[in-house]
Amino acid sequence: MTSTHKYSPFGRAHQGFTLVEALVSIVIVAMVASAAAVGIGLSAATQEDARLAQIATQAAQQQVSFLMEKPFASMVDYAGTETLGQMLAPLDAGATDRDKVLTGEWAKLGRTTTLTSEPITFAQYNGFVVDGMRIDVQVFGPDGTIYATIRRHRTNEASL
Repeated sequence: MTSTHKYSPFGRAHQGFTLVEALVSIVIVAMVASAAAVGIGLSAATQEDARLAQIATQAAQQQVSFLMEKPFASMVDYAGTETLGQMLAPLDAGATDRDKVLTGEWAKLGRTTTLTSEPITFAQYNGFVVDGMRIDVQVFGPDGTIYATIRRHRTNEASL
């Protein structure tokens, strides 16, 4: 009588997966799937941070530009913190002051504007001192992460 069963090298008939083999393969597939899910989650978080950093840079540049156009003496009126969702929009055409709040992705950010009196001394010109103001703008996210920082100096035109 010939047997139709194939024998494994261990001397037993091999007719399918054992329960242990099935469990091992399930564990391997689960580990690969969880690693892929973690990678996808990290990629999405990194993409969100990059988008917020780009928007934050625009918000900081817009604030510096706004302050550079204002009369020197009135710049101090714009120092302070705009909390999350309360950042003021750029000027509308013909407007003299801002009154609209930025919405959408911008609402995820806040902005701190600090103005510090900072005269500059030019040693090469016999110690000539020019009155000015240091402008520091930081844009931050919901968890306090600072996404953009811009520092500029503005000379008081009246002192020239």
